[in-house]
Amino acid sequence: MKFFLRFIFLVSLLAFIGLLVLSMSINALVKTGVETMGPKVLGVPVTLEDVDISLLSGGTDMGASLDQLVIKNPEGYETDYAFSLPNIRVRVDRNSVLTDTVVIEEVLIDGPAITFEGSLMGSNLGDIQDNVKRSTGADSDDKVEEKAEKHEDGEEPEKKVHIKLVTMMNAKINLSLFGGQTEAIELILPDFELRDIGKDAGGTSFQKASAKIFDAIYVAIIQAVTKSGKLIPKSLEQFGKTAEELGKSAEKVGKELLKGLFDK
Repeated sequence: MKFFLRFIFLVSLLAFIGLLVLSMSINALVKTGVETMGPKVLGVPVTLEDVDISLLSGGTDMGASLDQLVIKNPEGYETDYAFSLPNIRVRVDRNSVLTDTVVIEEVLIDGPAITFEGSLMGSNLGDIQDNVKRSTGADSDDKVEEKAEKHEDGEEPEKKVHIKLVTMMNAKINLSLFGGQTEAIELILPDFELRDIGKDAGGTSFQKASAKIFDAIYVAIIQAVTKSGKLIPKSLEQFGKTAEELGKSAEKVGKELLKGLFDK
C-alpha cells in the first residue's frame, strides 16, 4: 500500500511538473508571438514584459494575464509610446484550443495609458491605423471574409478566432498636439465594450481580430479627443511654434479627427 501511495504521489508530482513546464513554454511562445505579430500588424515595435497562462483554471476556461504591453510610436514622434497597457486579462474556452476556431470569452484591458501626439503630418495613432490597414487589407469586415482553405503544400489553414467580448476600462489619453508642448493634456477615455469579433464569419484571423480591436479603440479615442474641445491650445507661445506652423498642424490633425469619426 505504501508503495502504491508513493507511486501515485510520484505520478502526480511528475504530472504537475509537466504542466508547469508546459505552461512556461506556452508563456514564452505567447510572448514571442505578441512581439513578432504585433509589429507586423501595427508597423511599430511592440514589447511584452510578462505572460502568465494558467492551465489549471476552473471550469472550461483557461486564463491568461499579459503584463506591461507597450506599443511604441512610429518614427518621427517625440513621445515615448502610443500605448502602455499595464495588464490585459484573457479568458479562453479551453475546449476550443484544439479546434479550428479558438473561442476567447473575454479580453479585459485595464488602465491603459494612451498617447495621442499630433504632428505636421497627422498623428501617431493615425499612422499606426494606416499601418494596420495596409497589413490586414482595407476591408476587414468579417461578414465578407472568405473561408480559409488549405495551402497548396497541404498545410492546415491558419487558426481562426472568435472573441466574444473586449472591455477597455480606466483608460487615460495624454494629448500632445504640437511639438514643444511642455505638458500633455490628460483626458479620460470612457469605458467601452466590443462584442463578437469574428462571430458572423465563423471566426476570423488573429491579425484581423487585432485590427478590429485597434480600430474600435482608435475611434473611441478620436471621439474623446474631439468632444474634449482641447484641439487648439489657448497659448501659441508655450508650444514654440509660429502661427503658420500651428495652423498647418491643426489642419492636419483636424482632418484626421473628422475622417476617423465619419469613416465609421
